[in-house]
Amino acid sequence: MIQSGRSVRLASLILLTTSLLFAGCASQKPLPEHPEGVDYYVQGVQLNKSGKIDQAIDMWEKAVIANPKLRMAHVMLGDAYRSRGDYSRAAVHYDAATKLDRYSFSNHYNLGVAYQMLNRLEEAATAYLSAIELNPRDVKSNMNLGLVYLALGKNDSAVTFLDRATKLDPSYGPARSNLGVALDARGDLMAAESNYRKALELDSKNLVTQQNLAQNLISQKKTSEALTIMEHVLTQTDSPAAHKRYGDALAQARKFDQATAQMDIALKADPTYIPAINGKADVLILQYTAGLELDDKLRMTALDLWRSSLKMNPNQPGIAESIKKWTQPGLFGN
Repeated sequence: MIQSGRSVRLASLILLTTSLLFAGCASQKPLPEHPEGVDYYVQGVQLNKSGKIDQAIDMWEKAVIANPKLRMAHVMLGDAYRSRGDYSRAAVHYDAATKLDRYSFSNHYNLGVAYQMLNRLEEAATAYLSAIELNPRDVKSNMNLGLVYLALGKNDSAVTFLDRATKLDPSYGPARSNLGVALDARGDLMAAESNYRKALELDSKNLVTQQNLAQNLISQKKTSEALTIMEHVLTQTDSPAAHKRYGDALAQARKFDQATAQMDIALKADPTYIPAINGKADVLILQYTAGLELDDKLRMTALDLWRSSLKMNPNQPGIAESIKKWTQPGLFGN
């Protein structure tokens, strides 16, 4: 998904699945009407134990063709395909497993993860809700459901489930950090700041949380704190996102040349990084309006940057509005 003009906050997805013991799998009673399917399943388990995953997958595929009701074969196929990043095939088999055993928490959770990775968000939410119904106290189901709702723009629901995750395990930093993201999205800036700081008490080295806190502080116009955080972040990472965010803080401090330089560093690393393209245009407009004499070259350069950004991603209504506003010269773009 291409990012819009403004700096976006990062949210982490936890892909932790419940382990399935082979001893438990092998104890599955064969279905008498399709014994050949069970034979394929058992051979697949043995091959998997020997590290021959390709052959194991072939056997499990034969097992579910011979006997579509072999739940554990579907589960093993789901796990195997998920481990390879093939979430489409994983989802097919996890879905089959949930239909064969609707009381298995792990199958619903794993199906939710697969759908979430496929950006099938409504289906992911349904799967996570089923998992939570079976195990209401599972932290990661609640957190991932909150992230799904956040991606769907349902910020209140996102806050509800992420807050629940933090209460279920107050020591789990990712839930606390992601609650900050959801609160930011809802506009609760002070509450978001508090949660970012609590998350950093649990994991002080988390660069994602540090950058999200810096963006939050920029939004609250706590510029000097944001600058301090981003200067530290840039000693740990050279990412375009970090340079762009540092540029935002510098622009707010009215250090326009330094801000533009940070946007240029980000764009040198990734010329297609839309947040930095839009960020540089924003800095130029700030510099344009701050001057005693309006430098029209700044305005025209900003317009060129916004137009190139809009060409890359036409779905940016805010950028289209900025182009319309600043097309004519004048202090307020009129």
